[in-house]
Amino acid sequence: MQFRVLKEDILKYLQYANSFTNPKGLNDILQNIYIEVENNTVNIKATNYQMGFSCFFEAESVEREGRITVSCRKLLDIIKELPDGALIDFIYNDTRLNVICGKSKFKLSTLSSEYFPMISDIVPEYYIKINAADFINIMKRTHFCISNDSSKIEYTGAQLRINRSDVETFATGMQRIAIASTTIDAEYANDFIINIPKKTISEVLRIFESKGEIEIHTDRRQISFKHDNIIIYSKLIEKFIKNIEKLFNSDYPIKAKLDRKSFIDASKRVSAITSDETPGIILNFENNTLNISSLETIYGEGSETIDVLNYNSEPFEIILNARHLNEILNNIDSEEFTLEMADRRSPVLVTPADNNYRYLVVPISIDKI
Repeated sequence: MQFRVLKEDILKYLQYANSFTNPKGLNDILQNIYIEVENNTVNIKATNYQMGFSCFFEAESVEREGRITVSCRKLLDIIKELPDGALIDFIYNDTRLNVICGKSKFKLSTLSSEYFPMISDIVPEYYIKINAADFINIMKRTHFCISNDSSKIEYTGAQLRINRSDVETFATGMQRIAIASTTIDAEYANDFIINIPKKTISEVLRIFESKGEIEIHTDRRQISFKHDNIIIYSKLIEKFIKNIEKLFNSDYPIKAKLDRKSFIDASKRVSAITSDETPGIILNFENNTLNISSLETIYGEGSETIDVLNYNSEPFEIILNARHLNEILNNIDSEEFTLEMADRRSPVLVTPADNNYRYLVVPISIDKI
């Protein structure tokens, strides 16, 4: 195998592939990437058994076709340090992969490609094609709410639901729930519900650009996302939370419309005095004002009052986790949002001006200290 590529043509794909290797694993082959050169095209693959990555791009030239596996981390470290715009020669001589760029020469140990665990093809039971910007948008709106607690596996992924031309995604960390929706062309729609791991979604958001279309294939056990010359594979979470959407259909009679920036700025200032033990902020609505105050801590307490754009109820008070609420508000685009409430112990509905995405936040059910 012998080929030549431009540094910029291969560097980003090595950076992508590195996240799909398993550098701490006992199996050395999982630290490696698979490189195959054929018909003037370079194909790179990586897998850690749970997820897989595949891409292809054109080489500057190919002298000899072939395939091999090599340490992704070490190859990436080398390529990063080479000059920008450099042409790099890769020459495999049956034992080592020689990487040559000008006067720089490296010899990397290799393992035979026959030992590399091939990413199994999905026999698709379900398939959709969706606008990349729309898919990335609904995933960005929800994935940050996914739980990091692996004790309940169904909470560690985002639920993707396809119903005719409607696409909905749900995510929850038990203390908050997110929902976002978009549409696809009906001719591509097959109804299904799957649960995609958080790590997979993070890689899709990191790698894919918001242009063109994404093709999604799944057999409910695995899933693949194809965008241009890149495919991401992943195993799916077998469990998912049923009827999660019903929580958004409850009655929330108390409504307060607020300016997003004013609320974020005030709550950040007030929550500066909170602690991990008392992370809550008290929201006290009265007339068209909102008083935001901290729960009293060993450091003291703080408060600030802001205007409410519209409020439809008697005086009302509720305690929310400041970090959870502000993280939601930082993922809202609109200048205004509405808090919809029922009582002090029921979830609070957070609705942006664009109601294609919404959030539920569980209040802190304690009395003021």
